[in-house]
Amino acid sequence: MIIYKNVSMAYPGSGKVLDKLNFEIEDGEFFVMVGPSGSGKTTSLKLMNRLIEQTEGDILFRGKKIKDYPLRQLRLNMGYVLQQIALFPNLTVAENIALIPEMKKMDKREISQRTDRLLDQVGLDPKKYRKRLPKDLSGGEKQRIGILRAIAGDPEVLLMDEPFSALDPISKAQLQDLIKKIHQDYKITTVFVTHDMDEALKLADRICIMKEGKVVQIASPKEMIENPENTFVREFFNQEKELKNE
Repeated sequence: MIIYKNVSMAYPGSGKVLDKLNFEIEDGEFFVMVGPSGSGKTTSLKLMNRLIEQTEGDILFRGKKIKDYPLRQLRLNMGYVLQQIALFPNLTVAENIALIPEMKKMDKREISQRTDRLLDQVGLDPKKYRKRLPKDLSGGEKQRIGILRAIAGDPEVLLMDEPFSALDPISKAQLQDLIKKIHQDYKITTVFVTHDMDEALKLADRICIMKEGKVVQIASPKEMIENPENTFVREFFNQEKELKNE
């Protein structure tokens, strides 16, 4: 579905941030990009919906270069969830969820029914939550609404940039389970960025591990555990475990 062909990214005066990335994300896949800070994970993700644009190479979406899509059309087809929960503070929960469906000119009754159905699915009673403002929600509840807003318009791709890293461990575990279930139910191609190897192992169909702007290994969680590509991959696993146990 998404193909990177010799994709590089450089900023003036700071050298290459990404160096000749070549990989393919399959239709319906849960693809997790993991690596230490500065490895290029978030930059790689932002290229997909053209928040930034590569300096070399091409990214294809369904066989067509993403730069050839109208920008609005491309972004309406890609849900986006950030660590910083960016709900509109003056809009209610229902209004936040309805934003993309309304931009796509969906039927108002269908939007309302879909909003209630989605709220139910994430354990938030529509009668209690529809009219609440973001300031009345907990961090975990805000992130649930952020996810619903991203998927309410039936995107083909869901981009998630370290969405749970600011949450407490219980909320984080609950939302990991939730996003896994949403992926199973809706089969949205999901690209998920994290620095947490345990999170990657829990969620991914395939993991792409990065270092210094390059892809080191792409494999299933099982294959990566059993056959790490090199010492860096093996040590990255071990460092994560040691940090968790401290």
